[in-house]
This record gives sequence, C-alpha cells and structure tokens, in this order.
Amino acid sequence: MNSTLDPDRLLDLILERCIQICEVGSGSLMLISRGDEVLDIVTFRGMNPSVRTKVKLRVGEGITGIVAASGEGMIVNDVTQNPHYISIKDDILSELAVPMIVEDEVIGVISLDSSRKQAFSEEYLELVSTLANMAAQIFKNLQTFRQLEQKNKIQQVLIDISRTVTSTLVLQEIFDDVMDRLDKSLNLERGSIVLFDSEKNILKLSAASGLTAEEMEKGVYLPGEGVTGKVYESGEAVIVESIVSDENFLNRLGNASHFKNNPENVSFLAAPIKSDTDVLGVVSVFFVHKKYVDLKTYLDFLQVVASVIYQAIRIQKLIDEEKREISRENILLKRELKNKYKFGSLIGKSKSMEKLFEMIQLVSDSRASILITGESGTGKEMIASAIHYNSSRGDKPFIKINCAAIPENLLESELFGHKKGSFTGAVADKKGKFEMADTGTIFLDEIGEMDLNLQSKLLRVLQEKEIEAVGSVKPKKIDVRIIAATNADLEELISQKLFRADLYYRLNVVNMLTPPLRERPEDIPLLINHFITKYTSENVKKIKGITREAHKLLMSYSWPGNVRELENVIERAVVLSQLEMLDIQDFSEISGRILYGDEGEDVEVGVDPEASSEVASSKFSPAHLDALDGRAMEVVVGEVEARLIKYAMKKFKYTKTRVAKFLGINRNTLDKKIKDLKIDY
Repeated sequence: MNSTLDPDRLLDLILERCIQICEVGSGSLMLISRGDEVLDIVTFRGMNPSVRTKVKLRVGEGITGIVAASGEGMIVNDVTQNPHYISIKDDILSELAVPMIVEDEVIGVISLDSSRKQAFSEEYLELVSTLANMAAQIFKNLQTFRQLEQKNKIQQVLIDISRTVTSTLVLQEIFDDVMDRLDKSLNLERGSIVLFDSEKNILKLSAASGLTAEEMEKGVYLPGEGVTGKVYESGEAVIVESIVSDENFLNRLGNASHFKNNPENVSFLAAPIKSDTDVLGVVSVFFVHKKYVDLKTYLDFLQVVASVIYQAIRIQKLIDEEKREISRENILLKRELKNKYKFGSLIGKSKSMEKLFEMIQLVSDSRASILITGESGTGKEMIASAIHYNSSRGDKPFIKINCAAIPENLLESELFGHKKGSFTGAVADKKGKFEMADTGTIFLDEIGEMDLNLQSKLLRVLQEKEIEAVGSVKPKKIDVRIIAATNADLEELISQKLFRADLYYRLNVVNMLTPPLRERPEDIPLLINHFITKYTSENVKKIKGITREAHKLLMSYSWPGNVRELENVIERAVVLSQLEMLDIQDFSEISGRILYGDEGEDVEVGVDPEASSEVASSKFSPAHLDALDGRAMEVVVGEVEARLIKYAMKKFKYTKTRVAKFLGINRNTLDKKIKDLKIDY
C-alpha cells in the first residue's frame, strides 16, 4: 500500500492482492462518482475490457450498488439464488463485495468473483474489508497529496507571473510570458489571450501558446459567439470538462484532431479579464484533465491570472494617458527647474534615481496600490511622501503607520478604529488611520510584519473599499490610496506561509525598488553637502565643508545602513565638531574600517566633488592609529563589535533573540551594545 504515490497504481495493487488472497479468477474495483451517483470501474481483472464502458451500476443497484449504499460488505455464495444480482460475466457463481470507507464515507467498492459456489467465507469478508478500508485511507491521502502539489505549483507560477508584470511595462512581453508560464505549468495543448477591440466590435487574439501564425489569424470572435464569446458577454468563468461534448465549443483556433492527446480527455477553461465595471477580454487554456486533479482549483488560478493581466493593462493605460499629457522632456525640465538633483525631499543624480523620479511622476496621479521595496534606510517613506504630494491627493491627508512598531493586539484598532466598550480600555469611539486618511493616502511601513489575521482584513479594504471598526457591525466606505513598504522578501514570506499571496498581488500593482546607496556612489557627495548644510543650520554652527581626506573616507565606506546611516554620521560629526571643516577624526565610528593614501585640498559645502575615489587597504595604518591617540583600543574594538553585530542583525533579519544567541551574549547585553555603539538598523 505504501509502495506507490500513484493513486491508480495503488488501486491496481489492492485489487490484485485481494484476488490472490481469496484465490479467485476475476474482480473489479469501482469508485463512486458523486455527480451522478454511479459506480465507475477504475480497474478490473479477468474480464473483457469492454466491461469498463458497458457496465454502469448506480448506487443501490445490484450487489455492488447495495454495498455502496449500505456501507456493509456482502457474501453471495450462489448468485442464482439472489434476486439483486446483475450478471456481468457468464461463469460467475459467487461474489464478495466490500465497501471502501474513509471518514465514515463510502468512496468505492471492491468486488471479487468466482466460478465456484460457496467460494467465500466470513474470514475472507473480514480480511478484504480491512484491506479495503486501509486502501481507502491511503487513496484519500494520495488525492490530498496531489491537490497540495497542484496548489504549490499554482502558487509558484503566480509568483513568477507577478515578477514579470513588475519587471516590464511592455504589454506584449507580459502577455507572451504569461502564456509561456501557463504552458509550462499546465502542459497546455493550447492557450490564448483575446482582447476586445471596441472600434471593430470584435474579440481578437493578442497572445497564444501552441498555435501557428495561420491559426492566430483565425482567432477572432464576436461577443456572445462560442464559449469564449459567451465568457466575454457574461463576465463569468467556465469549465468545459471535455471539448468534444460541448455544443458551444467552436474550435475556431484549429482542428481539435491536431491535439497531442485525445480530444475527449482535453478540458477547456476560460476566465474573463475584467475590471469592476467592464470586461476587457478572455484568457483561456486547453489541457489534459488528469484524474484526481480539481478543475475548479485551476479555474480559480486562471481567474487570478486574468486579474493580473487586467492590472497590467490598467497600468499601461495610465502610463499612456500620462505620456499624452506630458512628454518625458517636460518631466525632466520641471525637475531641473524645481531643483537640479531633487524630487521633493529626495536627492540624487544617478541613473537609478533618475528612473525612480520618473516613475514617481508617472504613478503619482494613478489610483493603483504601490509596493515600495528595498533595504532599510534607502528612503522608502520619502518616496511615499513624494508620490502623495505630487498627486491630485496632495492637499488631502497623508497618514503614516509603522506596522512593526505597534503591538499586534493594538494594530487593528489603530488601523480601523474601535467603538466605545468594544474591549477593556475602549472608553470612547476612536477613528482608525484608514478613516483619518479618507480621500487621501495611507502609508503602511514594514507591511511584512503585519499579522496574518490583519492581512485578511487589509485585503478586504483593498477589494471592497470599506472598513469595519473593532466592535462595529456596520462597514464604512472609504476612498484611500494605499502605499506599502518593506525591506523583507515578501515572496519568501509567502512560501513560509507568513504572508498572504492574494494580499501581495493586490499591493504589488506597481513595484518600486529603492536602490541602495552603495549602488549610486555619484549621489554621495550631493547627500554629504545637503546634510552638512542642513545640520549646520539646525545647530547654529559655522562649518564650511569637509576635508578631502574625510570626503574620501565617506566615499569608500559601503554604507550598509544606506542614506539613514550617512545622515546620522554627518549629524553626529556636525554636532561634535569644533572646527570649520569636518575632518577624518570627526568620523571615528567608521574611520577604523577604511584607509586612504593621498590627502587633498579641503572641499567647501556646495561644491559637487567627483563621486569616484581611491579605495586603499582596509587595515589600520600607523599614521591613522596615531590620529586616535588615547582612543585607539576603544575605537578599534568598538568598530569590530559594531561590524559583527550589524552582520548578525542582517543575517538573522533583525531578530534580536536569534542575534544574541549567535553572538553568545544575552539580549540585554546586545541592547546595551547597540545603544553604546550607536548602531543604526
């Protein structure tokens, strides 16, 4: 019973063993088809192959049907004396039939036949009944295993399709990739995406799998014509279990006889590509329907794919509208006039920042949800602010909330509000952040830290555009644009069942990846000058700039904490410096990590030095150590500790308990060192 993971092979083996045990010549194993309450012969021995199609016993009909209905085994040692016996073979004189039962449900029947009278004993009945029930349980487990395999495969395909949608804005590339991934995952006979052409009032093929150029030309439908046209007209997905038995199937794309497999075994699924109000087209697939595979699960999967295709079309339309309104040259000109290298509070002149600025401009006035990803300290909150204040909602509320900073038991109340008396301490009604952000934008930072239960409620907000306060039974409609951000790998969290895949696809309509500072070194001089100017003014200092040696030091550092770390370093240096120029000794927290060989002239604030610089050995030189006279041990040891802690924090995704265990210290000691060493994370 445990020798195979193939359900059909398992049933073959069980029947074979039962026949051997009872020393008979023939038998069959039937499963109940719940749709029409018929016993389908799955496997048989010692009978004419035509028995599979000719014999269709209903539950309650014949010896086998009675066993299926009653759930109790039967021995008929002389079939000529039993009025219920239905002959399926001339030489049968005795029959033993036992039900296959799992979880109190009869799923099938094992029937054994003999050409001898009195061939079966009660001992045989008991033994075969035991085997039948064990086989039923294992068969059920194998079905469950197959269904889990099916769902895991579907989930991976959706993640791959999502990557494609967020990596290109070319619709044809998205369509072709979607069909390619569907083909590989379902082993398609054929598949297609048809879109409605409003000018010609037809549905026309946009992408396909398994079709020739000639067949592609034939892919034209009228609304309501064939299965595809009916799906478009009704907006409802359909399942055709066998294409040869459906009268609506037109076979417009080519002769079904050219399929790789028997057309009788080919199923057809179609799902509408639609918005809340309109149907834009249809995505459909032809594939072999294998046993124990749930077509409804695949149809649900295809509907999600259709939703992803719609989102891609919607984004493309938004971009096209934006391009018609203002050309790329005008976008660049406005940016130059506002501030040569600025967009709101964002600063940069690198190519990656140029692309980011342009994307912000393109998506600002859309209603699409946005997911901002990237390392900690890269300015995700600033990007969210830039999107909001450059949109038509710029004069409306902009509410920010850090999902990781509020305990799980309080976060729901913070987001959705609560009614007086809904829990201990709820002494008055309270508006939630979503209600406060109505008509504006809400920014959900560290979305990956959100509890799964709250994720489902957030998904409802995205889908239904309504919220329900804690303790309330009346939902409230809201108009809020959602921008989420995370430094976590959400796809990895999905695979670990820590983040909902459906919420990820809803949030990830537009994905904006923030580049780390180490990948845009040309922006570091601009940021250094900006922060010196800012904190000199705030702290009423007279600092004019930074020395060439200190500048090289900052240029050569890898900045694992990104812009946030750079800002903290500059602020600390400005506050503590007693000179007019910031020098290398003002950056003792990082000076032990990098050595520079040449000294240069001082650099005034406002001058844009070249971004490139020489990076020499990472060891401490004697001259450098001399500059740390009286503090060498403190600086060097502190740098080693800080570097080790930062490595561990990144390795274990900032889980302090795990970091402390790795370092061999307790949690309190770790917290003290983070505070004393001023470690940013």
